[in-house]
Amino acid sequence: MLVGLLLCGPGATGVQALNFFELEVYPATTEGKGLHELENVTSFVANGRRPTDEEAAGEEPRRHRLLRTTLEYDYGLTDKIDVAAYLDLQRPNGADLEYAQSRFRARGALFDKGRFPLDLGWYVEAEVPYKAASELELEFRPIVSRDIGRFSVDLNPMFELPTVTSERRTLEFNYGARVYYRLSRTLVPGVEFFGDAGQIRRFDPAREQQHYVFAALYGRLARGVKFVAGPGFGLTRASDPVIVKVGVEYEFTLPGGGGGGPPGPTY
Repeated sequence: MLVGLLLCGPGATGVQALNFFELEVYPATTEGKGLHELENVTSFVANGRRPTDEEAAGEEPRRHRLLRTTLEYDYGLTDKIDVAAYLDLQRPNGADLEYAQSRFRARGALFDKGRFPLDLGWYVEAEVPYKAASELELEFRPIVSRDIGRFSVDLNPMFELPTVTSERRTLEFNYGARVYYRLSRTLVPGVEFFGDAGQIRRFDPAREQQHYVFAALYGRLARGVKFVAGPGFGLTRASDPVIVKVGVEYEFTLPGGGGGGPPGPTY
């Protein structure tokens, strides 16, 4: 009933909700019990889009020389569940680095990998933005994965609900997806897709939606050290023309711990 009221509530207005700190697509499987991960993902907008007339009236700045970076700690609670905490920082318009938000999430697999034709998982996140219209946002993702020979496909539909906010906002729909090819144990090329359609009650006009496609290269630099890098290209007027993303991850276990998932990218 609560969700129904939120979806049908009056006065809802479209708000862009794509989380650029979370330009990451997850597989339905986790990395394993006892595995620790330290990760940094950074994106940079060298020359962002100009704000629309409506955004300019609301003093929305141009996303010029905008850097976003995320520090993450992840821990495998069990073979099918892991938890993580994030610290998100940003540097708008080449200014000083500043605090943007904190996030906390849990992610899990429903079944053992390969047990069924589709691998299924789940993802729940609490986001605490700083100096934003919403003070708390909840996100849920059903995760669907499938291996086809050396190819793998991961689908992450995202449902985001602002729960403590000064605006009238309802359930919003974003998405992440990727296709990658296991070229070798150390190099995996792929293509990623991210987008924001707006509030489910009434999707934003196509010109106001944001959609991106990224060319990504995943790889291993050394034992336990992984990376991902690649450019992203905006597909709509509301999207930034080009975003560059770079991520580095270090995996380790403590003495006596388990861990270690299947080969392949974790970004």
